Amino acid sequence: MSYARGRSQVVVVLLWSNTCHGRSFESTYRSKGRHTSYTLCSFCEGGMLINAMIQSTAVQYLKRFYLTNSLMTYAPAEILKTALFFATKTENYYVKLSKFAEAIGNTSSEDVLASEFLLTQGLRFTFDVRHPFRALEGVCMEIHALAQGDELTMMRGGGDIPEQLEKRNKHAHGVARNVLKTNAQLTDVYFHFTPSQIMLAALAIADSHLVTWYLGTKFPPGTEGGDDVISLYHRITETVQRCVDMLQTVQPQEGMELLPAERKEIKALSKKLSKCRNPENLDLVALQRAKREGEMGEEDRQAKKRKLEREISAKEGEDLFGPTIQR
Repeated sequence: MSYARGRSQVVVVLLWSNTCHGRSFESTYRSKGRHTSYTLCSFCEGGMLINAMIQSTAVQYLKRFYLTNSLMTYAPAEILKTALFFATKTENYYVKLSKFAEAIGNTSSEDVLASEFLLTQGLRFTFDVRHPFRALEGVCMEIHALAQGDELTMMRGGGDIPEQLEKRNKHAHGVARNVLKTNAQLTDVYFHFTPSQIMLAALAIADSHLVTWYLGTKFPPGTEGGDDVISLYHRITETVQRCVDMLQTVQPQEGMELLPAERKEIKALSKKLSKCRNPENLDLVALQRAKREGEMGEEDRQAKKRKLEREISAKEGEDLFGPTIQR
């Protein structure tokens, strides 16, 4: 396992100031955040053998962290390693720290753990990330049951079953899963929509007619509620369409590679970022080591103070009538 060093050094740059190349804060944030997500996705695809859940969790950790922290304070290249390591723990995928650092390349265990407390604070100690992958599996299993003619499932829906439903279901599952692994991670849909809405949107990109039919099985003709049910159905479809529009704002390149123009832009931004970084936080490993040594020094002083107090108390306790009178 090896880390794509050349690719990461160029790509791992996010927003570095409020404006860049005449663009707004919002548009620049989206662009550079997407590039960091590209880096992590590329690393996961070509470097370490980890699943889509871990990859997606790490991407969301990065996005959450930089909602409240500046790139001029903490470099994404350093936070990315810790985010990915945290993601392996969150998703119950055990990787020994030394093996993880070795897989990244030119990285020590201290480098990986240097920003662990910073990342934990940035995440507000909330490590759980709800992904749409499980929802996708559940819906595709339900459609499969419909294709097999499951009477209990069909009773809820009504209406004719589309032709080649099982074949379309398999194809839509593969396409939708790829959308969730790429487009969903490179956009901000996790901040705007629920996992089920993201899942339906990814499935709609794969096969919109299939999703329309599936939602129709949840609201068959004659359902109690009348106008309220119809209104709810339209609200759901409108929400899913908005999610589809956001997912389609990004068209990932094959192999998660950046275009030459994007690489050039990121390289220029990286140079600017290096000039405006906070010098106090350039070496997180040294900061962590100094903090740890300082805490250990304070603990030693407190321990010596307590030991001295115990000795004085024990000595006074041995003298029933107090200390000896000096003549």
